[in-house]
Amino acid sequence: MDRKIRSLQDSKEIIEPFHSELVQCIEKGFNDFMKINEFISSEITPYVEFKPRTKACIIHDMIRANTLDLFSERGNLQVGEFNKVFGINVNDELFVRFKKMNKNFAVSSYLTPQHKKYLGQQRILGFPDEPTFLFAGYIPNQAWTSLSGIYLACWNGDTLEWYDEAGKYSYEQFSIDFESSKNDAHKIIEKRVRLKKGLGKNKDKGTGTDNN
Repeated sequence: MDRKIRSLQDSKEIIEPFHSELVQCIEKGFNDFMKINEFISSEITPYVEFKPRTKACIIHDMIRANTLDLFSERGNLQVGEFNKVFGINVNDELFVRFKKMNKNFAVSSYLTPQHKKYLGQQRILGFPDEPTFLFAGYIPNQAWTSLSGIYLACWNGDTLEWYDEAGKYSYEQFSIDFESSKNDAHKIIEKRVRLKKGLGKNKDKGTGTDNN
């Protein structure tokens, strides 16, 4: 049984009380990685070059630490591991996990059975049954020296239901009803954003694992 998918507007209202802090956790996690990278390059060896997956893993761990620091005492939030996946359960309405994203807002991860279920808004053992599954993610620039953006995204299988760019820009798939000039039938036009060909195979060739 699939779970309820909350709209962009409903989700923004639910997450609004701590949205800025959520963004802060991601920004700080990325900046913490930059400090680690700078320290290793200057104090240990200038020849170190972390692979993208390693970078994503370090950033994820720093985001996790920042999230625990900021949110673990909140009464309406459950923060921690859910079947080995770190995330935030917001009052059984939204569940947020952290991931690196690509320019299509697809997350970087091996498509394990659990990850496929998360993308498809399906029931998962060890996860709460009610909240809509979301991703809180970041897109680094090509050199990994700054962030191109921080986003909340809601996927349903290979369909992007909506995304929100740290409150600045949003997209939500929509439908339009119109009356035909020949009869009274109504048609629905649906605008959808789908993964590019190749992203739905064994794994995304980007970075990260199912937990990053």
